[in-house]
Amino acid sequence: MLMRKIYLIVFIACGLFLSGCASHPVVHPGILKKNEQVWGYSIAAENIFPVMWFRKGLDQKTELGYRVGLPIYGSGVDLSRVVMKKENKWDVMNFAWSLNPNQNFDITYYRFKESAGGLLSKLKRKNKSSSSVSWKGVRFMLIPEGITPDNRSSMRVGLLRGGKISEKFGYEIGYFHDFNSMPLSKVFDSKWNVTGKNWKNSARLDSAYNGRYADYDPMYNGKGFGVPSEYSRATGLSIQIFYYLGRYKKKSE
Repeated sequence: MLMRKIYLIVFIACGLFLSGCASHPVVHPGILKKNEQVWGYSIAAENIFPVMWFRKGLDQKTELGYRVGLPIYGSGVDLSRVVMKKENKWDVMNFAWSLNPNQNFDITYYRFKESAGGLLSKLKRKNKSSSSVSWKGVRFMLIPEGITPDNRSSMRVGLLRGGKISEKFGYEIGYFHDFNSMPLSKVFDSKWNVTGKNWKNSARLDSAYNGRYADYDPMYNGKGFGVPSEYSRATGLSIQIFYYLGRYKKKSE
């Protein structure tokens, strides 16, 4: 009983720690027909709690998607439009808005490719007729007003990559960098933002930068303590796992 309480406290603490992060749309690895609907859920490092997602084909080239997070973070809407299709490849433009403490807008250009046989089916030597879909993309991300009470926004750009590895599972991973808040070369620098009482030793406060990054604190409330702000590297990191439930059919009344 005690251990269950400890696990619950740790789980909630992790959720609160990452609650300042942004969230992103869920990819449907295919092209929906008009009025066709699919659904599923996703688990993302930036949300912690699962998110239910639904997608509907508005016509042969356009999809509307929406997400419902728990309690609400990770919720959002997005619109996708196929801009080019050739044989087993197609390109998609996606426009998305997500609700979270660092609520964000995304514009993403995806490039999809379908190939025979999913990764898991190949390993199991089953379902040889099934296909897998992989994709890569470029994303521009805007956080107009984050959790930090200032008049600055966070603009990010980066790359992503994902794939549907079986009939039920997919993944996506990406990183989107804010060049105003830190140099790209410092992404893996553990001393860029020192937490705790020694926060003044952070590399971002080095005199060589002439105070350029001093106001872009990766933590809020800041000064070595708090949750990731809109200027944090964690906010730019996206890791998602998708579970596809197939076609969504409303129960007949």
